[in-house]
Amino acid sequence: MKIGVITNLIKIDEFVAKRMATANTDEWMEATGGNTGNVAFVQGIKNILGDDFGVVYWGDNPTAVNKYYDMLVICCANQIGAHVDLAGWADRLQHFDLPTVFIGLGAQSDEIGNIPEIPEGSQAFLKLTKQLRANPNKSNIITRGTFSSEVVQHYGVESSPFGCPSQFISTALNLGQACLAHQQRAKYDRIMTAAGNPWHPSASLENTLTEIVEKYHGDYILQHPKALIQLALGEADDISADQVKRFESVYSRIGDWEHIKAWFESYSVLFADAQNWMHYSKHFTLAMGPRYHGVALPIQAGVPGKVISIDSRTEELSVTTGIPTVKYTEVEQLSAEALISSCRWTQADADNYDNVRSKNAVNYKQFLTDNGLPVSDAIEKLAVSKEMQ
Repeated sequence: MKIGVITNLIKIDEFVAKRMATANTDEWMEATGGNTGNVAFVQGIKNILGDDFGVVYWGDNPTAVNKYYDMLVICCANQIGAHVDLAGWADRLQHFDLPTVFIGLGAQSDEIGNIPEIPEGSQAFLKLTKQLRANPNKSNIITRGTFSSEVVQHYGVESSPFGCPSQFISTALNLGQACLAHQQRAKYDRIMTAAGNPWHPSASLENTLTEIVEKYHGDYILQHPKALIQLALGEADDISADQVKRFESVYSRIGDWEHIKAWFESYSVLFADAQNWMHYSKHFTLAMGPRYHGVALPIQAGVPGKVISIDSRTEELSVTTGIPTVKYTEVEQLSAEALISSCRWTQADADNYDNVRSKNAVNYKQFLTDNGLPVSDAIEKLAVSKEMQ
């Protein structure tokens, strides 16, 4: 069976191999789909499916795609909400006219429990997904968690709340125990912070995170938005006056605009592939911050981490995949030292992570089988370990 995968990355392998070192912000944003965390999701998809698939783009000729492939797999994001109209997806998928599986679909809301109103185009997309099932009696959607599945069900579609595929990048059976062991043997504290969004109310946390970067020999890992990438790459001349004012307000402890620009060029780091991101993470004792994948990838490398959730999306992903999490409103007043202490792993954190991940592997295995997709050795091994317990 020939499988075509649609991601939001654009020629990412070529970007990493030939252009990354000298690329400007626009090139980084285009290659990574506007958020470097997307590379973690796609790496997870690769691990689940193995290497036997082709890459399909939304703009490809529908007739050619339909003729060459037997099934499509769509890498999704938090696209079910008032903020996105998926009418274009619905139209394109009708033209591709192939059985289709959707992995990682998420709902965006101000908080878990509030069902968002979504555009008619998105409702049409959800209705279409049922027609594109390989097995008419089985779900073809994996969501980011229970809340996202509740939202999808509200609009008449069944789904499976098994979380992000990035939880399966590592093939280790007891990854949670490895994270705890890493924390226990560390002699030199280095903290990896996953930078948040300076336009979100949680920006009150960023001053503390920058303090942690300086005090604990850390790095400020960037994913999004564009303006942060511009600062990191020394392209501050393209940042608007309103953005400058906001940065001066959020990052007040660093100093004036000139100091903020210099700080970002010195302490900011970004990645365009998951393997280098994970390898680099091993130099740190702990990962923390508001970005889910900025914490999830270090965990896949055996480094403990905690997500400081800023919305329903980050909270749901963390709970579904077993990653420790806390709402930003509960910790935004903590000192740097207290925040770090609250993010350390316990034995219970390690046990919960391993248990949740193994359970999700069993569910992923069944989902893939139900949809006629291959089950990779990594998923098989994790699933078997759970089934034998």
